[in-house]
Amino acid sequence: MKLLTLALFISILSLNACSSLQKNTVEPAFHKPATTQTMQPRSKRSLYLGAQTAMHNGQPTLAIQFLEALLAQQADENNTENILADLRPTLQLADLLLKSNRPKQALKYLQTPVHLTKINKENTSEQKELYVMYARSLAGIKQYNDALDALTKLLSQHPLFIPARNLQITLFIHTKQFPLAHIAINTAIQQQDSASLRQFQADVFSREGKFQKAANSLKKMHALNPKDDTAILLLSQLEMQQQHLDKAEKILRSFSKLNPTNLRVQHALARLLIQSERPQEAILIYKKILQSLPESTEIHSALGLLYYQNKQFQESANQFNKALQIAPKNQNYRFYLASSLEALQKNQEARALYQQIDSHHELWQEAQLRLASMDLMAKKYASSLQYTQKILKKNASNSRAWVLLSAIYLVQEEYQKLLDTTQPATLLKQIPTRLQMNRAIAFEHFKRYEDVERTLKNLIRSSPDHVDALNFLAYTYAEQGIKLDEAKNYIQRALSQKPNDGYFLDTLAWVYYKQGEYHLAVTTQQKALKIVSNDATMHEHLGDMYWKLGKQEKAIQQWQKSLSLQADNSFILRQKIKHGVK
Repeated sequence: MKLLTLALFISILSLNACSSLQKNTVEPAFHKPATTQTMQPRSKRSLYLGAQTAMHNGQPTLAIQFLEALLAQQADENNTENILADLRPTLQLADLLLKSNRPKQALKYLQTPVHLTKINKENTSEQKELYVMYARSLAGIKQYNDALDALTKLLSQHPLFIPARNLQITLFIHTKQFPLAHIAINTAIQQQDSASLRQFQADVFSREGKFQKAANSLKKMHALNPKDDTAILLLSQLEMQQQHLDKAEKILRSFSKLNPTNLRVQHALARLLIQSERPQEAILIYKKILQSLPESTEIHSALGLLYYQNKQFQESANQFNKALQIAPKNQNYRFYLASSLEALQKNQEARALYQQIDSHHELWQEAQLRLASMDLMAKKYASSLQYTQKILKKNASNSRAWVLLSAIYLVQEEYQKLLDTTQPATLLKQIPTRLQMNRAIAFEHFKRYEDVERTLKNLIRSSPDHVDALNFLAYTYAEQGIKLDEAKNYIQRALSQKPNDGYFLDTLAWVYYKQGEYHLAVTTQQKALKIVSNDATMHEHLGDMYWKLGKQEKAIQQWQKSLSLQADNSFILRQKIKHGVK
């Protein structure tokens, strides 16, 4: 059973999350940000202001360069008082480096001020934050014990400093030191209880598999902040993970009744109903949410997917169309609208939307596959081939594209092209079963029975219950009159899964025929023809079986029936009608 994931709701749990630095509102020092090419030597104040402007403009790399230059100047002055006078540049630089996943560099800038800072009751908030940042950097390079030592030192003098306590608990959880995590949490609770501490407590209990205790912690968390929905969402998630869907639903509905405008809980309730296979109830909830959030593309999209899964394609198209109108650049909404229109057989409209999917988007390949499939169904083989080749040029491991490529040649009976063009796909780590089947069909056309056998055995080895492969291999052996006991075993395995498949029964009858068990063959074939009555080959088989039993008139009737069904081998059938079978 998966443990409860609380980290989604606790930003502090991420070792590289934003620190609690005080934000400074700074007017831009210049209108055009400096670049690495134009940056000239500046005063420390100018460098600091440049860093603030870069951060404001979303240029973290440039901000790092400004702050590094500033600290380099500070280091050149070799003034201890200056280093400790204003820690903001150091803290901001370390925070940026941690966010860039560069903890070693962050540590380099933190070590000197940490070494110079004495931990005592008089520490400023920046000095306390310095130690937390230092511990985060140590944790970033997996020096967890050193990080915890630094936090323990800080908390011995400042036990109520929340960022330090939260990081200490986080590291205990991360290193699976759950007893120590409980001690740290309980110590903090005794000093000042809070919803965040109860959330930590629930996380530890759930990781230990103590779900009832986790639930109790979440209830206490909710009592501390009854208007906040986080505890309710986590509590319902905990019940769902234990498969207590009814309890989870009751929790969500109770909160929603008291807080009817809370959309997150209603959204969670709708997802639970979907999981419980109650899509119509989920649809009603999403429609209610839309009354409050008519411009919410997320809700339109969720509702559209529900309608699509429920095969209500017109409603699905309406919702995705609304979402696309609100967010016209969203490629996902465009794709799903096209899918809905395709399901409504509005192929021209669907095609136009699929073609608009950007080639760099994750759904581009799927859109190209849809276009190729639509053209294949319309017998536009050349354009279907073009779409498929474009996919494989971009991603040679796209298994569905390889299957589609083989299908394009198969329906045109271009068997050699099928084999030649799909040969590279046989080197894939997992060869698609449908591709292997199509290649086996092509091999069979050329009577390359050893290749048929090798291909199908490989397929069966990876998919032992693939009934079509079992049937195909059994029939191949029967046609050659070889390995008939093995053939019988394969077809009986297929029939154990699909006992009323007429074609599988035909294969079994043909195996009996090749073994000389003509009565069994006739009985089985008659059963097969009751299920599939208009197959020319199956009537021909029954004629052969009757002939071997000495029932020539019935045999001729079956061969004539096969001819009337436009059998491919009309010449052979006429010869049988004249001369019988040996």
